[in-house]
Amino acid sequence: MNEIITGIDIGTSKVCTIIGQCDKNGELRIIGIGMYPCNGMKKGVVVDIETTAFSIKKSIEQAERMANQKVTSVYIKIPGGLTEIYRNKGLVAVTRDDKEITDQDVERVLQAAKIMALPSDKQIIELIPIEYIVDGYGEIKDPVGMAGIRLEVDAAIVTGSLTAVQNMEKCVKKAGYNMSGIIVEPLATAEAIMTKDEKELGAALIDIGAGITDIAVFKSGNLIYTGMIPVGGNHITNDLSIGLKISFEEAEIIKKKYGSVVKLENNDETVKIANIANHSSQDTKLNDIIDIIEARVSEILTMIYEEMKSSNVIDLVSTNIVITGGGITFIKGSLDLAESILGKNVRLGLPDAIGVSTPIYSASVGIVKYVYANRKYLYKKQGEIPKEKDKKKNGVFLRIKEWFNDFWI
Repeated sequence: MNEIITGIDIGTSKVCTIIGQCDKNGELRIIGIGMYPCNGMKKGVVVDIETTAFSIKKSIEQAERMANQKVTSVYIKIPGGLTEIYRNKGLVAVTRDDKEITDQDVERVLQAAKIMALPSDKQIIELIPIEYIVDGYGEIKDPVGMAGIRLEVDAAIVTGSLTAVQNMEKCVKKAGYNMSGIIVEPLATAEAIMTKDEKELGAALIDIGAGITDIAVFKSGNLIYTGMIPVGGNHITNDLSIGLKISFEEAEIIKKKYGSVVKLENNDETVKIANIANHSSQDTKLNDIIDIIEARVSEILTMIYEEMKSSNVIDLVSTNIVITGGGITFIKGSLDLAESILGKNVRLGLPDAIGVSTPIYSASVGIVKYVYANRKYLYKKQGEIPKEKDKKKNGVFLRIKEWFNDFWI
């Protein structure tokens, strides 16, 4: 067993690629890492197919060289903020003479749960079983092998923008690769950086990227809420660029080198930076730089709090708020500030893998780990991303007809 799994995180500022391989013992190892700048995405959606495809290709090529493996197909992620979660139930009859529930019965009941009216611009991205019910007895996690006459499932249906998915698929194909599947970002990232207890007892995952911030809440082991705010690390850089009258590139360097929200008392230390207004160098107080950064970081964290409060999920967090992504995590004092504004325990989320133990790889590592953990289910789904020409085949009435055929076998 040595198949490879490739996950790519297509972000606002970069494309990260991770190649994982199952070794002979069935364990997952990270064997390839790639990262390339990208400016073809804005607020989680593709705005330039050519640019995004080029960045995807370059990022994958880097990972291929490191892994000494050729990639043909990849898994990508969709930001949680571009998805919606619905609850739905499925019901089928157990058809075997001995009434033993099989994998086929589970597959049929999951397909039955997908029968729901969807807007024309939405598609089902993921189906998450909450519990199985056998002849009225619930809270069953895996019914295979049990005896019963009637099998039900209570499931969370995650839907996403059809346009967003199709444009990302076009980018992947233009780069020369097939798309094996699309994973909801919070599910993937949580696989890499959250504990089982956190997801069970109630925790939030905040992924602050360059252009957007993804918010997700888990309870009883399930993803129950996703949201997004259109701000991220690039807004801090932009503030520095405008406030100090320097180029965006120079501002990014200043942010990474001196990034902090902790003001230095009685400190007149200055930093020499290049002013683009008069084409000369200038001395700027370090505390002035910190003031600009602190103001924007506070605003981002306050927006996160207000989004969670207005969605009635802030009180569901009984363990930790896990912050990851490259937006603010490297800024000194940002986690303490987050704890103060959000009013919850806050910790940094890092992938636990050699060579990728940094927040910028959380999503891409998470994709690979999520696919590995759910490979039995996901491998069956390869190639199921609906094409435009197949939309008629996925109509509600046809699916209802297929369900009745299944039920009365």
